[in-house]
Amino acid sequence: MNELIAPFLTLCIICLMWLNFCQFLKKHKVISSEFSRKFIHTGTGIIYVLVWRIFPQFNWYSRIVVGLVPLIISFQYALIGLGIINDQKIVDSMSRSGSPRELLLGPLSYGIIISSLTMIYWYSPISIITIGVLCFGDGFAAMFGLKYGIKRIPYNREKTLIGSLAFLICSFIGTFILLTLLQDRLLYPSIVLLQPLFWVCLISTIIESLPLRDWDNITISICSVLTLNLMGY
Repeated sequence: MNELIAPFLTLCIICLMWLNFCQFLKKHKVISSEFSRKFIHTGTGIIYVLVWRIFPQFNWYSRIVVGLVPLIISFQYALIGLGIINDQKIVDSMSRSGSPRELLLGPLSYGIIISSLTMIYWYSPISIITIGVLCFGDGFAAMFGLKYGIKRIPYNREKTLIGSLAFLICSFIGTFILLTLLQDRLLYPSIVLLQPLFWVCLISTIIESLPLRDWDNITISICSVLTLNLMGY
């Protein structure tokens, strides 16, 4: 267990540095609140997965220790959302409306999902693909939709066609790069995972376009895990 202390602290520090960097950009009006949310959403998950490398892959406790990091952050969000502790900087950078209660929805579910995927599917294509699609897809869909979105999806006026297209393309390319960077730790080379990755990205794009506000982290994750399980992973 002693060999996990330094990597655990390193992972915590790196995630906090990214969070503080996004808060700094938001405070100085370099990015808006919505872009700050998505920068945190996208960057934290990707950095988190890449830092898995500093943990011993075949130490069973690694998955537990790594999974504790998003779980601890989620617990903090829960306390802020419930009004038990006050942290306006986090509220400003993580909510659309400035209400702490928003942290109990997307941000809380996001952390719990990533923690669960890490602990259950450590170094499996299931965890890496699902986290990658959540981070790249949802993050870039919102950013492209906000900046370039004009045409709305007929069955969900809150979503744009360009946002859904960005979800599909960015989740596929971004997650493939992530798999390639980690393929020496996986049972499968990244090229073998192209087909299942495509189907997960396509199905997730459709799910994300549905009028399920604040529930898409959960629905996308469930669909990704089920799709990959059905394909034998």
